[in-house]
Amino acid sequence: MARKSSKAVSRPSSGELPPASFARRATWVALAGLWVFLFMALATFSSADWPSHTVAVHANPASNLMGRLGAGIAYWTYLSMGFGVWLPMIASAVALAATASGREVSHPAIRTFGAVVMMLALSSLHATWFGTWGVLAGAEAGLVPQWISNQLLMHFSPTLASLVLMISLSLGAIICMDEVVFALPRHIMRAWNATQPVRAYDWKGLIAKMRVRPQLFQPKPALAGVPAARPAKGNAAVAVLEHDELEEVAEAEEELEAIVEDEVEEEPAPVKNRRKAAVKEVVEDADELEGEEIEAEEEEEEEVEEAEEAAQTASAPGPEPVEQAKAQLTEEELKAKIAKLPLRMATAQKVVARDEDIPREVDYTGYQFPGLDMLEDPEGNWSEHVEAHVRDQAQTLEQTLRTFAIDGEVVGIETGPVVTLYSVELAPGTRVARLQTIATDIARSLKAENIRIIPNIPGRTAVGIEVPNQKKEKVRLKELMSGGQAQGMTLPMFLGKDSSGEPLVLDLAKMPHMLIAGTTGSGKSVCMNTIIMGWLYTKRPDELKLCLVDPKMVEMSQFSDIPHLMCPVVTEMAKAAGILEWAVDKMEERYEQLKKASVQNISSYNALGEQELYERLKPETDLEKARIPKKLPYMVFVIDELADLMMTNKEVEQAIVRIAQKARAVGIHLVLATQRPEANVVTGLIKSNMPCRCSFKVNSGMDSRIVLDQKGAELLLGHGDMLVVTPSSSMPRRAQGTLVTDGETRKVARFLKDVAEPSFERQLISIRGTKAAGGEEPDGGCAATDGGERDPMFDKAVEIMIESGRGSVSLLQRRLAIGYGRASRLVDQMGQAGILSDHKGSVAREVLISLDDWKRMQSMVESDAAGGSAEELRYEQEDDASVPDEFEGEYRN
Repeated sequence: MARKSSKAVSRPSSGELPPASFARRATWVALAGLWVFLFMALATFSSADWPSHTVAVHANPASNLMGRLGAGIAYWTYLSMGFGVWLPMIASAVALAATASGREVSHPAIRTFGAVVMMLALSSLHATWFGTWGVLAGAEAGLVPQWISNQLLMHFSPTLASLVLMISLSLGAIICMDEVVFALPRHIMRAWNATQPVRAYDWKGLIAKMRVRPQLFQPKPALAGVPAARPAKGNAAVAVLEHDELEEVAEAEEELEAIVEDEVEEEPAPVKNRRKAAVKEVVEDADELEGEEIEAEEEEEEEVEEAEEAAQTASAPGPEPVEQAKAQLTEEELKAKIAKLPLRMATAQKVVARDEDIPREVDYTGYQFPGLDMLEDPEGNWSEHVEAHVRDQAQTLEQTLRTFAIDGEVVGIETGPVVTLYSVELAPGTRVARLQTIATDIARSLKAENIRIIPNIPGRTAVGIEVPNQKKEKVRLKELMSGGQAQGMTLPMFLGKDSSGEPLVLDLAKMPHMLIAGTTGSGKSVCMNTIIMGWLYTKRPDELKLCLVDPKMVEMSQFSDIPHLMCPVVTEMAKAAGILEWAVDKMEERYEQLKKASVQNISSYNALGEQELYERLKPETDLEKARIPKKLPYMVFVIDELADLMMTNKEVEQAIVRIAQKARAVGIHLVLATQRPEANVVTGLIKSNMPCRCSFKVNSGMDSRIVLDQKGAELLLGHGDMLVVTPSSSMPRRAQGTLVTDGETRKVARFLKDVAEPSFERQLISIRGTKAAGGEEPDGGCAATDGGERDPMFDKAVEIMIESGRGSVSLLQRRLAIGYGRASRLVDQMGQAGILSDHKGSVAREVLISLDDWKRMQSMVESDAAGGSAEELRYEQEDDASVPDEFEGEYRN
């Protein structure tokens, strides 16, 4: 970055700075102080200080060490340039240090430009790679670098944009500090060469020595004449000495023998002989240990050679003798092994018809629950007929895996009503993907329609293979209700049995909404009838209110007389949309009631009691006291065909999403069904708020992904075979749906009709649907005739329609903040008055008059002048015709 100036005075040997003027020194000190100020301001920046935009109330006093001035400078610096500003700070520090050492910085303007390029390139890389990380929300990498990054990403790919920024960073570094950059490779090579002794050291030998077991060596006694303890032959505790150590021992023994001979020259012959015998024994012991060391080394070399030969044999291609011996079982041995496998059968229970097992309260005066004798008994024990077939299938499955060179064996069998789950334990190193590739071949060998492979079973290491049974079991509602699985549930749903034969009973209050999908004939409508039948057996009309939407007019017609209905079965989609709008208003009303009672959910409200409610709500009059609901019933809206509803009234999605998001606490739940699980029907908002999803057989894997977020539903068998996803588990659970016949439904509905009559909601009765093209009101549903009175918002609604130029119900809903039912009535009234054209399907109606015409109509009505239809009023200015009396009467109404 800095180099020796040709004019600079060389530094003296004493180390003093070269002569410099006072102005130059003063300038250096000022710049150094400015650098320290900026460093402290940037280093101690806090987003809570003024003038930061990330907090509403700033810290007072500022936490920045440089005060409010430093906080302001740091904020605008980070906001504009980001963290890359530290590169110019480092470059300026190097320049100040070079100047202080007597060097002159050449071309300061060009080097400053290089520092700016480095700063922009680094901050732009920050915006490209880590755009969401930073101290300032909305400008994490700085406004200028973010703009540069966005421009590059608009014209280039992320990889190319990153390459351009990295090249810019390198060029800026070369321009700013060329000497430092060009010296880096040299310093790196020096550092690498300095590590040569470390790299050349024999680390493998060190590790090998550290792994050697500690050696047991008993040193010889120093005193002559005391024989050392001789190790017993064959003792494994004596460690083998290494060759170098044995040589040292031998040399020490020779020296000891020489010393002993010198010392015993003057001793008597007997003592001298004893000493020589002791030294001889020590030498013999050393020779014996050296021989044992040589034998041990030879044995180790033989073992190493045998291990290398075994490794070469294992790496060579060819069959593995051990594994082949394990897999090559004879047919009789395989059959005997399969016969010993544990088999879990889903046997039908012998139901004892007891109404006491059903979780329900019976203190409702004058109300009786239907009895279990109205339901059909389950089938007999069919497991005896399928056990032999299931074991033969397991044997065939294992032979098929052997045929396709997959090492796996069946370790468990679980038989359900429709499918049998085989647990297959694969050998280590065998991938589950190999099973997926031969799934069709496995199904062919098992003579099955298709199979489903479960790659991961929680709690097991085995892979699951589901194979359809030849004979299916019919799951009955009577069996599930007598099992006691619904104890403690608020809204139990008796869906069926899973693949292992366990009852599948869920609580809708915990789901809290449910989405059902499936093609025609897959069992979707039977599942909905089963859910409703379970509630009729467990809930009274004051505990549960139902609203059934049936566009097919025949699926739920048998429930038209049950006392749990809030309104007659809805068969028109326009009225269903209005009902959902009413449900949103009812939800908000219930939340207001819970707020006044200081409770969080409907169960807490119902547990308060009448006296506690009066103490919390404090009614002033008897009328207010009578209006307080003592118990809030649960409300469930069952819609049979969601696609038809979404196709005719697209704005109904907003109401469904609001109910699904908020209505759980107030006891309002949705059960939606569709046979077309498309992306425009089951939208992302609807699916994200329906954690409980049940899929029967669908047409394609894409439909299965829309409903369950994974494939599998397209492989189902139909007729009640389904996959269920619950909020507690994202893994789909396969089950066979409960079968409820039309005869059972008619018996229960006829019984409840005689017990009590339905109590309809007045507001639901008054909701009307849109008119048909012919102008006549369609029949059925919850429709009621219009009372003929004008809505108070009629004048304002007409002005909105004229301003927009189209007659749209959703427009009135947004502009006037009203529900669907009221907006639909306003549009109908404007159509009857001649302000809007006739209904034309899903196309918005045309506005037939202008704003001037509307004002003239108002003035004419006020002055009791003769009126006319809107069609005649359009030609009034040309023909000077008077308004007929019919229009005046229509408007006044």
